[in-house]
Amino acid sequence: MDPNYASQYPHQPYNGDPHMHPGEVTLLRIIGQGRWQHPFHEHGNHVRILARDGNLILTPDGAGLAGPLLFTTTTTPGVAMDGLFYWTAKGLNWDAYGHNPTSSDPLAKLACDGLLNGYHSVTTDLNYYEWCQDHNKPLQVHPFGDVAGGGPATLPDANLFTNGPWYGGSPYLGPNATTRAVGPTGTTPPSGTIANSPSGEAGFAFMWHSHNEREITTNNIFPGGMLMMMLVDSREFVIDETN
Repeated sequence: MDPNYASQYPHQPYNGDPHMHPGEVTLLRIIGQGRWQHPFHEHGNHVRILARDGNLILTPDGAGLAGPLLFTTTTTPGVAMDGLFYWTAKGLNWDAYGHNPTSSDPLAKLACDGLLNGYHSVTTDLNYYEWCQDHNKPLQVHPFGDVAGGGPATLPDANLFTNGPWYGGSPYLGPNATTRAVGPTGTTPPSGTIANSPSGEAGFAFMWHSHNEREITTNNIFPGGMLMMMLVDSREFVIDETN
């Protein structure tokens, strides 16, 4: 989790925004408090519910877990739920790492062996747990930088729009994802913001928030106490688990 009083959340005193790497599993404990419904919506993937009120949800014979997959957890006041969340990029149908086998950059030419039930098995590689069926599948039709082209999407011209503090200009994971996606003349994150440098760590941010939509802000301050992000970080980014 990000630390208490993190500089990027001037109106949020408590630690928020959990971090994970692709393929890791995050345990959620969701507790409904107060008198209002705070339906908790997790972007990025479903949550496999394990237990309610501390009791495992089991099959009728008690031999296995039977909790549902939920995309929004109904946090009824007084009810608690435990669940598992993970993210691997499987199912996107494009390469989340922006590999390019013709690149001169060794990070862009990483292999994907599929030996881990279809995922990349080498734990020391930055693309460990990449879904190999989508390896080398480009996202962009006409990329600006050193990524493979011919994909289904046309992204905005990086020279014609301004990135905000939460977007570095790249749709890819990896330590140099921004520079590879936009090229040497592309837009980089604006200076003086919380954004990482274009050559630094690049990840994905999935909004996790209350589906009682007014609670996304706190006294019209955004982001508020009822909104945070699940940050999926590239593996070279070391996640501090002490908070």
